[in-house]
Parts: sequence; structure tokens; C-alpha cells
Amino acid sequence: MHLILTGATGTVGTAVLHHCLASPTVTKLSILSRRQFALPVGDDLDVKKADIIVHEDYLTYPQDLLKRLNGAEGCIWAQGISQSQVKKDDYIRITHDYPVAAAKSFSSLSSTGKFNFVYVSGEGADPTENSMLLFGKIKGRTESELLSLPTASTWNALRVFNVRPGYVDPITKHHPSTPVVPRLLVDYAIAPFLRKFMPNSVAPANVLAKVLLDLAASDGNALQPGIGIEAGGRTLRNSAVRRLGGA
Repeated sequence: MHLILTGATGTVGTAVLHHCLASPTVTKLSILSRRQFALPVGDDLDVKKADIIVHEDYLTYPQDLLKRLNGAEGCIWAQGISQSQVKKDDYIRITHDYPVAAAKSFSSLSSTGKFNFVYVSGEGADPTENSMLLFGKIKGRTESELLSLPTASTWNALRVFNVRPGYVDPITKHHPSTPVVPRLLVDYAIAPFLRKFMPNSVAPANVLAKVLLDLAASDGNALQPGIGIEAGGRTLRNSAVRRLGGA
């Protein structure tokens, strides 16, 4: 199976990248990135199936790029940034505009009649946009708009899944661009507290990566009702991620 991955150098994306390179299910992995980067190495990782495509404007997808992505059957959209690191307009563009534009552009890539688009959202996302937090409003807005796309005939090949992890616990410390003080606060205060006292709020990165890949490689049908599964089987909360991932 040919999949697309964004955010491959981030905390979530790094785990997904390793999982895809180790999985026989993925026969080709097209990685959209703003820059070239070194692929991970390991006896169980098949880097030959990875194609890093440097792409800077995530609002547009020219024909030469779509040609390289042709045949892909799914995308794991792990690109994102903290609202504290950018201005409001930039956060909205990265968090909402980019994935919506990609979902629209990618929907016609597959020859199977369906394309799974797996959006990494987060606990606290509020589709009603009543949240006091910019994060909650914009993540919720993105979830709602992505789910509305398949109802339009232009994008009816889309099969959208929104995944809301809690605190993503990396296998190893991974902070691609986090300032020092917040990083220390997370590593030595918040993360240990959550692991000990609120484990159900934690999404181990390897568990999350497994669930994301399973969704991207699935038949695209809505999930069966269960704890943490919402929006008619299209949105997974952290409890569902842990349960489906075997945490």
C-alpha cells in the first residue's frame, strides 16, 4: 500500500515513520517535508520504500507533485505546531487550511475509489468551537470541515478519521523545535505526573502510530461504536486510541 505522511520529523510523525518503514503493509511511503532529513536506520526498517518530497506550500499541490503521489490510498496528517509558537493567523493556516487543502487534493489519487485521510487532532478539540482555547476551536473546526468533505460529490472518495491523542509520550525524548523551559516542564513535571496518576490521558507514541497506520490502511469504513469513538465512527478519542492500540 502507498501512503502519504506529513510531519515526519515531529513527535507523532517520527513514531509513524518508524512504524511505516517497519510494516510490510506499507510498500511505498511518500513523505512531504519542508526540508530533506536523514531517515532512521535499523535492521527492521526498509528505507528503500521511502520517498522524501520537499514541499513548501501546503495550500497548493501542482500536477507534477500529484503525479509523484499518484496511486496513494491514504494519508496520515501528523503535521502541526503548538499555538504558543506562532501567531494566530499562522496557527489557523497550519492547523486548518493545510490539512483541508491536502484532503481535497489527495482524494483523487487512489484508483480503488476511496482514500483514507487520517487527521491527527488532539484531546480538547471542540467541533462546536465553543472552546475558550484557540487549539480547541481550530482543531474542532478542522475536524468538522474534513468530515463534511465526503458529502460533496467532488470529494466523495474521501474516508476521514479524526484522531485525538492526549499527551503523546515519545519512545525517546524528541523535541524538534520546543523551547527549553517548556520542554523541561513537560519532561520533568507534567509527563511523570500524567504517566503515574492519569495514564488514560497518555498516548504512547508507538501505540498511537499503530492506530494511525491501521486506520490509513483500513477499508475506510466507520468504526463500530465503542468507548471513545464519536462522530459516527469517524473520531477517536484518546481512550479509543489506547484500547485499539493495546495500551
